[in-house]
Amino acid sequence: MTSSRSVALGLFWAAAAILIWSGSLVLLRLGVTTGLTAYDLTALRFGVAGALLLPVLIRRGAGAGRPGPISVLLMITLFGAPYVLLLSLAVKTAPAAAAGALNPGVMAIAAALMARVFYGEALGPARLFGIALTALGVAAFLRGEDVGFGHAVLLATGVMWAGYAAIMRSRRVPALTATAFIAVGSAALYLPVYVLALPKQIAGVPVLTIVLQAAFHGVLVTTIAVYAFSRSAELLGPAAGTSLPALIPVATLGLDVLVLGEAPDAGSIAGAGLVTFGLAFVLAGRAFARGLRTKLIVGR
Repeated sequence: MTSSRSVALGLFWAAAAILIWSGSLVLLRLGVTTGLTAYDLTALRFGVAGALLLPVLIRRGAGAGRPGPISVLLMITLFGAPYVLLLSLAVKTAPAAAAGALNPGVMAIAAALMARVFYGEALGPARLFGIALTALGVAAFLRGEDVGFGHAVLLATGVMWAGYAAIMRSRRVPALTATAFIAVGSAALYLPVYVLALPKQIAGVPVLTIVLQAAFHGVLVTTIAVYAFSRSAELLGPAAGTSLPALIPVATLGLDVLVLGEAPDAGSIAGAGLVTFGLAFVLAGRAFARGLRTKLIVGR
C-alpha cells in the first residue's frame, strides 16, 4: 500500500472514530431529552453490545491477556454500565458540547498525573503545557449559572475513564478483550437490576428511536469505533493515533449545533478549542509539539 493511500485510509478511519465518539454524546443528550431515561439508554447499549460481543468473550476470555476477576470488576465499574449511566445522567442537564470537552479533558489530565505518580513517567514541557491548556479549557465550561450536577458528573466520568486506562496499561489487556469483558459483564450485572428495579420509559418511545440508540451505542460505539481507532493508529502512526481524542471537543460541539441546535456561546467555543489543543499536547507529547513546530517553520 502506498504512503498516500495509507494516510488517506488512516484519516478515513480517524474521522469515523471521532464522529462515532462525538455522536454518541450527542445521541445520549438527544435520548434523555426526548423520552428515554438514562437507565433505558444504558440498558440498550449493553443489551446489544453484550449479545454482540459474547462470542468474542468466549473465544478470547481464556486466552492470553485475560484480566483477573478483580480487574474485570474494576473495568466494568470504571468504564462499563456505571460509567455510561453517569454520562447519560450528566447530559440530561449539561450540553453535549460540555460533555465532549470535560469528559476527555479531565481524562487526559488525570491519566497523565496517574502515569507520573504510579509509573514515574516524566511529563515534560509539552505535556505540562498541554495540561495547562486543557485545564483552562475545562474551566471555560465551568462558569455561569447553568453549571451544576451534570458538569460535576462529567468531571467524575473523566477520572473514571483515566482509571480504566490505567488498569488497561498495568494489566496489558488487549482492547477487544477488554471491550468484550465490559460489555458482557455490564449486561449480566446491570440488565437484571434494570428490569426489576429501575425507572423505565422505553415502552412509550417510538421504535425508530429505540433502534437508532441501540444500533449506535450498542454496535457503532462498542465495535466499529474500537476498530476504527486501532486501524487509524496503525496507518497514521502512534503519535497521530493517540492524539485522535483531541478532536472530540470540537467535533461534539459541531454536532451539538447541527443535530440538537444548541448554539454555544463564545466561552464554550474558546473552551473547546483550548481543550482540543491541550489534549493533543497531553496525549501525543513531544511528537505533536515537534510536528507543529516543523509545520510552522516550513510555512514561513
